[in-house]
Amino acid sequence: MYYDGQFDDSRLLVNLAQTAVEQGATLANYVQAVAVTKAGDGFVNGIVARDVESGREFAVRGKVVINATGPFSDGLRRMAEPDATSLIAPSQGIHLGLSAGVPARDSAIMVPHTRDGRVMFAIPWHGHTLVGTTDTPIDAPTLEPKPLEEEIAFILETAGQYLHKAPARDDVLSVFVGIRPLVKSGDRSSPRRCRATTPSTSTRQGS
Repeated sequence: MYYDGQFDDSRLLVNLAQTAVEQGATLANYVQAVAVTKAGDGFVNGIVARDVESGREFAVRGKVVINATGPFSDGLRRMAEPDATSLIAPSQGIHLGLSAGVPARDSAIMVPHTRDGRVMFAIPWHGHTLVGTTDTPIDAPTLEPKPLEEEIAFILETAGQYLHKAPARDDVLSVFVGIRPLVKSGDRSSPRRCRATTPSTSTRQGS
């Protein structure tokens, strides 16, 4: 048995945004970076952003530009360096929200090795059970990823081996889909499970 933390990620996100505003940050939703700008010395000094609701574009300048775009990092890097090699091997993962009739009892369950080497967990969540996860390599990330039927079937089949009631397709109330920005390791089939911080040659060091 081991212990882990549990929190409401939606509430955490709202609290982070509130704290950022309190500390003087300017937040912008539904805004897309469409280009980077460079100073006369060739170093990145800002971006061109587009309000996707109105279509209006505007420039944002800064002493430091941080690319924290997760699975979309390569696309933004190539705005500054068109010949930049890919660093990201995107992988899709899903979680299922199951009905109250398929509980994981009072404790979470973690299976470290499923039949294909993945990790599975089942966590009690607001009177329901949250079960995951999958690890499916994809060619390119999208803003609205879709779950694959084979991913859903895999989780239901695996969960049925450990929960006291095997879940059926009708027990699925919701599906969460996310894309992991795994770092390429040379072998596309085995990307490294870590996050990279990579200085760009188009950014000024020590700014």
